[in-house]
Amino acid sequence: MKIDGKNLTCPAPVVQTKRALEGLSEGEELEILLNSEISKNNVLKFLNSLNLNPVLEENAGEIRIRVRKKSGASSTLADESVGSVLFLKSDKIGTGELGKNLLVGFLDTLRELESRPAKILCVNESVLINCEETHPAHEAMRGLENIGVELVSCGACLEFFGKTKALKIGSVGNAYAILSELFSKAKIITL
Repeated sequence: MKIDGKNLTCPAPVVQTKRALEGLSEGEELEILLNSEISKNNVLKFLNSLNLNPVLEENAGEIRIRVRKKSGASSTLADESVGSVLFLKSDKIGTGELGKNLLVGFLDTLRELESRPAKILCVNESVLINCEETHPAHEAMRGLENIGVELVSCGACLEFFGKTKALKIGSVGNAYAILSELFSKAKIITL
């Protein structure tokens, strides 16, 4: 099987590779075409984490990775965050357009992981994601909600931004409920 991951942004090449591996039978070969150093490193790291021994070929800016699916190979990593909570404080990771793109990529990747958080708590500007369908991360959040991730937006934050009646996905939470959730979970991830 051959997949073309050229000109795709992170994390799409890794997600494509994961999906392709899931569709292969033991002994079948996967060929991944890339043209980005970052994509190459990410795909190789993913394949190595699965102990699949990828073979790398590079020629004039084109990258080709070949890997053969082994017996008992799983395309998932260990589940380390059962019942975890993602505490989202902003509508981006970092600043500017790159920050918004990074958040979209992270949220899209969460949908592909078996070890996704059970709940995403949104405070400050992150509540805007759940209110504005034009926000770059809105569809990614909707996708997470559709697969069972509970989305909770801070009521005081919604009020501050004048969005108390604008919530499109998830539910409204309050400081008590959010703090109780944060202090009762064994694993909290903050972005």
